[in-house]
Amino acid sequence: MENKSSFLGRHFGVHSGFVTALCAAFLLGTPEVSRGEVGSEEPRVVTLGPLGDVREVPDSDFPYELRKIADKLESPWSIAFLPDGRILVTERPGRLRVIEGDRLLPMPVAGVPAVLCCSHSGLLDILVDPDFRSNHRIFLSYMHGTPESGTIRISSAILEGMELVDKRVIFESRPAANGLDQIGGRLAFGPDHALYLTIGDRFQMERAQNLLDDGGKIIRINTDGSIPSDNPFVGRSDALPEIYSYGHRNPQGLIGNVGDGQLWAIEQGPKGGDELNLITPGGNYGWPLVTYGTNYDDTIISDKTSAPGMIDPIHYWVPSLATANLVSYYGNVMPDDWRGDFLIGSLAGECLIRLRMDSGRVVKEERYLHHTIGRIRDVAVGPDGYIYLLQDSSEAALYRIEPLNDLVARARSPQ
Repeated sequence: MENKSSFLGRHFGVHSGFVTALCAAFLLGTPEVSRGEVGSEEPRVVTLGPLGDVREVPDSDFPYELRKIADKLESPWSIAFLPDGRILVTERPGRLRVIEGDRLLPMPVAGVPAVLCCSHSGLLDILVDPDFRSNHRIFLSYMHGTPESGTIRISSAILEGMELVDKRVIFESRPAANGLDQIGGRLAFGPDHALYLTIGDRFQMERAQNLLDDGGKIIRINTDGSIPSDNPFVGRSDALPEIYSYGHRNPQGLIGNVGDGQLWAIEQGPKGGDELNLITPGGNYGWPLVTYGTNYDDTIISDKTSAPGMIDPIHYWVPSLATANLVSYYGNVMPDDWRGDFLIGSLAGECLIRLRMDSGRVVKEERYLHHTIGRIRDVAVGPDGYIYLLQDSSEAALYRIEPLNDLVARARSPQ
């Protein structure tokens, strides 16, 4: 990896509203928006990433089938599981849906906060409190404001039947900024039980290195919205106290339940340069000073892929697959050698990515379900151990990966 200190001399400086679902439905349905998460010119993936040991697994070698759990979801973004078996699904136009007994209930949950919904913005992630059985609390991330002056918020609320009550905004990004794309939005509890949120740079790359701006950051707060006293920039006048790490482009996956006591994230690069990162407090992950990607017109963003003081990715993809969400498999449905591996959805690549992990290293990559259900927005592991996949489209479905039983296998065999 090439380093040049002269490049590091570059200097980076440092009214709310509601857009209707009609506007959102129009924008989300346009080819310019629906084709790609990272940009309207994202290329179709035809080659493999840099890791030598990558296996494209054909469907014929994958002894599992996709069972459709629910459909007719409008631009869904995230799912979460309740202790009673119900599944919650966010839809970007601002609806929270409930799946009960593999049936999508016709009415959405009432009381969802008003969201700014156009392009990639809207109602985003949902997180269920670990103590939900006793407190019924959930957390939502969403865009708020206007297209010219928007923020990303975290709200906590109590789910009471089919209604959200006791709603409180516990975080709002700063400053308000222009743009509706590349917004981040993933929520996760860390191994320390703090609440983390990813925030993208909204195509304003200089924000990622500005510590007085939440853009291009991962932030860390307590569940009541207060700032942990041990956050890395607490007490500094030249940095926002909520910032945990910086130099990110568009982080779309975040997990802290791997069992290794670490926080992991994936982020989307431009044309090339999607990354898997091990997140450390105060860490600078380099965007846009270092990157494996280029602009969509092939012009150079940086000729550096590494530099002193900046943290290299654990794994990266060139060209970009438009990675979407990140989970660690811990169930009993898949073979034993899947346990501890990372699963990632892919938008541009239209596949499920499995990263074989060994002591924090990626030792093998496998890709499944190529172009079988299209763009995969969310991948999750349910309490039942099954893998769930959420499509990304204006008319999407939620699928569960199930092992083929003997009856199904015989029915598919040629007579």
